[in-house]
Amino acid sequence: MSFAIIPQKLSIKAMRSSGYKDSAYAIAELIDNSIQAGEKLSRPVSVEVICVDKAGYDSPGGRRRLDRLAVYDNACGMDKETLRRALQFGVGNHLEEDDQKGIGKFGMGLPNSSISQARRVDVYTWRDGETWHSYLDVDDIQEGRLVDVPEPQASVLPPEWLCLISGDQGESGTLVIWTQLDLMKWKQSTALLRNAELMIGRIYRYFINTKKATIRLAAYEEISGGRFNSVSDDFVRPNDPLMLMTGTSAPAPYDDTPAFEPFGEPQELEVGYGGQSHIVTIAASICKVETRKRGGSSSIGSFAKKNQGVSVVRADRELELNRSFENSYDPRERWWGVEVAFTPALDEVFGVSNNKQSATGFHRLDIDDDAAAHGMSLADYQEQLRLDNDPRLPMYEISKAIDKLLETMRDQIARMREGERIERAAQGEDGSTAEDIATRALRRRQEKLGATGASDKDENKPDDERADVLTGEIEQEGLDPAKAREIAVSYVKRKIKFLFRHADFPGFAVFDVTSKAGVIIITINTKHPAHAHLFELLREGEADTPESPALQGLKLLLTAWARMEDEASGERKIELEDIRGEWGRIARDFLREADE
Repeated sequence: MSFAIIPQKLSIKAMRSSGYKDSAYAIAELIDNSIQAGEKLSRPVSVEVICVDKAGYDSPGGRRRLDRLAVYDNACGMDKETLRRALQFGVGNHLEEDDQKGIGKFGMGLPNSSISQARRVDVYTWRDGETWHSYLDVDDIQEGRLVDVPEPQASVLPPEWLCLISGDQGESGTLVIWTQLDLMKWKQSTALLRNAELMIGRIYRYFINTKKATIRLAAYEEISGGRFNSVSDDFVRPNDPLMLMTGTSAPAPYDDTPAFEPFGEPQELEVGYGGQSHIVTIAASICKVETRKRGGSSSIGSFAKKNQGVSVVRADRELELNRSFENSYDPRERWWGVEVAFTPALDEVFGVSNNKQSATGFHRLDIDDDAAAHGMSLADYQEQLRLDNDPRLPMYEISKAIDKLLETMRDQIARMREGERIERAAQGEDGSTAEDIATRALRRRQEKLGATGASDKDENKPDDERADVLTGEIEQEGLDPAKAREIAVSYVKRKIKFLFRHADFPGFAVFDVTSKAGVIIITINTKHPAHAHLFELLREGEADTPESPALQGLKLLLTAWARMEDEASGERKIELEDIRGEWGRIARDFLREADE
């Protein structure tokens, strides 16, 4: 009787639940191996992911289903001994610290990813005129028929796969074949490859962009007798979250013209860990003004949203898009890009998982908050972290640098469209803007009650004098003086009574009310959470389209309040200002609770 500490049936079952986010990430492990195997070659590496669908008798209507999958490369291949080690768990070629400069490290990729999707994996590899084959079979392992990795046997590539790769076999390379795909999330090859394309393009963007590797995604339907119909066949283009590369998968014209621009020069942070210094590079980008004007509902806005977050890159290969730094409720977060790049020497600091899907140690941290939570002074807390060789110490520094970048970029993004919106209100000849509607309602009120507002007397001043004052106000929204003057003249000529602005100002108020040159100016506080929860959310889809009814209604409510303050005087005016401030404070607390 056997009393194994870890019974074989249990261990292989547990190892199949290896935590891959989906099948595409498991495939990425094989692509890692291919790219790593080509690092020392003087030529680019060709990687091909080939799927074969087959009509399924057990599926409704006999629809085709994904039957088998292969990943081919023309890299350096393996000898007999290396192939056998490659199919062992945790026995890779890059386990020694001195050899951990590239993608590989853990020696888990090939067997781990394969059994997480398929019950059988066959590996063919060739070099120096010899081709070797070995395999793993989950059923054989569970039943105890397979204890050791089978000794590789001399072989040739299966003819069906030879006819599906895009070129000749090449003098060296590897072919990994998955069959019995019982845990594959996607049931058809087109669905798998469609969902994998953007992710693979993002993970390997640097290798593709520098022509170090090409990655082909191909799907076929098996007809009969070794005949196949091509279903799809494409080469992966880079998917750059910083939106700075050309020749990418972004929607035209941004596939060849970057939608973003660099935000300053990349920062190189020298962080200490384990008695050594290491460099972490932080690069940032921000959308161009013309990109921002297209709005979040545009094709480029939707594409940017898919790449939202901080890109964490290890040895030129992306691990994840980290979402801990973003304001999840703010649709403008798509308009910036940040990338953090590091070497494998900092794997412990970043908490790199063995399937290279995430950096568990990388997330937004605030050292002041954490020191206070431990009841320690900042200096004492830092010293404790240093004595413990705590990986959070360098992460606090990285987090602080990212926060500082984002604070500046968010402010710049917030101001990008303000002038555009003021210009729209000034040019709304059809009278459909909230400013026009509120002005008409106010004129009718004046007909009944007279000019009772504090702002009304300034409407009698000379037009040029009023335009001069308004020009100064509008310039603060980032418009050039000539454009600001044009808008101010239009406001005075059309007798528009309300002007909306967006700016940071102290206090708790959601908005502020002032009047200049006969115009009531409503300034929305961009520091208040209502700005993102309401104003930006409602405005985000707007570009060349009319204001949404919801946004228009919100603006009309604010113009009504603003006029109420404009008509008040003495103690009543002070009372209304106090109420506005107190309401803003309570609203801030309520909205912050929604963010928790």
